[in-house]
Amino acid sequence: MDNQNLDELIRAGRNIQAFALIREQFGCSLTEAIDVLSEHHLRLKVEQPSEQPNQRSSTDDDGPKHQVWREDKAANQRRAADS
Repeated sequence: MDNQNLDELIRAGRNIQAFALIREQFGCSLTEAIDVLSEHHLRLKVEQPSEQPNQRSSTDDDGPKHQVWREDKAANQRRAADS
Protein backbone atom coordinates (compact mmCIF):
# COMPACT_ATOMS: atom_id res chain seq x y z
CA MET A 1 0.00 0.00 0.00
CA ASP A 2 1.17 3.50 -0.73
CA ASN A 3 1.30 4.94 2.78
CA GLN A 4 2.17 8.39 1.48
CA ASN A 5 -1.12 8.70 -0.42
CA LEU A 6 -3.03 7.39 2.58
CA ASP A 7 -1.27 9.82 4.93
CA GLU A 8 -2.03 12.73 2.59
CA LEU A 9 -5.71 11.81 2.48
CA ILE A 10 -5.87 11.57 6.27
CA ARG A 11 -4.08 14.90 6.78
CA ALA A 12 -6.53 16.51 4.36
CA GLY A 13 -9.44 15.14 6.37
CA ARG A 14 -10.57 12.96 3.45
CA ASN A 15 -11.38 9.92 5.58
CA ILE A 16 -13.87 8.38 3.17
CA GLN A 17 -11.32 8.40 0.36
CA ALA A 18 -8.67 7.03 2.77
CA PHE A 19 -11.09 4.33 3.86
CA ALA A 20 -11.82 3.40 0.22
CA LEU A 21 -8.09 3.26 -0.56
CA ILE A 22 -7.49 0.90 2.36
CA ARG A 23 -10.32 -1.40 1.27
CA GLU A 24 -9.13 -1.35 -2.34
CA GLN A 25 -5.50 -2.06 -1.48
CA PHE A 26 -6.05 -4.69 1.23
CA GLY A 27 -9.38 -6.14 0.13
CA CYS A 28 -10.40 -6.16 3.78
CA SER A 29 -13.72 -5.96 5.60
CA LEU A 30 -15.25 -2.70 6.80
CA THR A 31 -14.19 -3.42 10.38
CA GLU A 32 -10.62 -4.19 9.36
CA ALA A 33 -10.45 -1.02 7.24
CA ILE A 34 -11.66 1.05 10.20
CA ASP A 35 -8.91 -0.47 12.35
CA VAL A 36 -6.24 0.29 9.73
CA LEU A 37 -7.50 3.87 9.37
CA SER A 38 -7.47 4.34 13.15
CA GLU A 39 -3.91 3.00 13.36
CA HIS A 40 -2.78 5.46 10.69
CA HIS A 41 -4.48 8.34 12.51
CA LEU A 42 -2.69 7.41 15.73
CA ARG A 43 0.67 7.02 13.99
CA LEU A 44 0.35 10.42 12.33
CA LYS A 45 -0.65 12.02 15.62
CA VAL A 46 2.46 10.60 17.33
CA GLU A 47 4.80 11.47 14.45
CA GLN A 48 3.49 14.99 13.90
CA PRO A 49 1.56 16.21 16.96
CA SER A 50 1.44 19.79 15.67
CA GLU A 51 -0.29 18.63 12.47
CA GLN A 52 -3.07 16.50 13.90
CA PRO A 53 -5.24 14.89 11.22
CA ASN A 54 -8.75 16.23 10.78
CA GLN A 55 -8.31 19.27 12.99
CA ARG A 56 -10.34 22.27 11.96
CA SER A 57 -8.51 25.50 11.55
CA SER A 58 -9.54 28.39 13.76
CA THR A 59 -11.05 30.08 10.70
CA ASP A 60 -13.68 27.32 10.46
CA ASP A 61 -15.65 28.95 13.26
CA ASP A 62 -17.19 26.50 15.68
CA GLY A 63 -18.79 24.27 13.10
CA PRO A 64 -22.31 24.21 11.68
CA LYS A 65 -24.10 23.24 14.90
CA HIS A 66 -22.74 26.25 16.73
CA GLN A 67 -23.64 28.55 13.86
CA VAL A 68 -27.26 27.31 13.87
CA TRP A 69 -27.41 27.76 17.64
CA ARG A 70 -26.25 31.38 17.30
CA GLU A 71 -28.86 32.05 14.62
CA ASP A 72 -31.59 30.49 16.80
CA LYS A 73 -30.45 32.52 19.79
CA ALA A 74 -30.51 35.74 17.73
CA ALA A 75 -34.01 34.92 16.45
CA ASN A 76 -35.23 34.22 19.99
CA GLN A 77 -33.81 37.52 21.18
CA ARG A 78 -35.61 39.37 18.37
CA ARG A 79 -38.87 37.66 19.26
CA ALA A 80 -38.45 38.57 22.92
CA ALA A 81 -37.74 42.20 21.98
CA ASP A 82 -40.87 42.31 19.79
CA SER A 83 -43.11 41.03 22.59
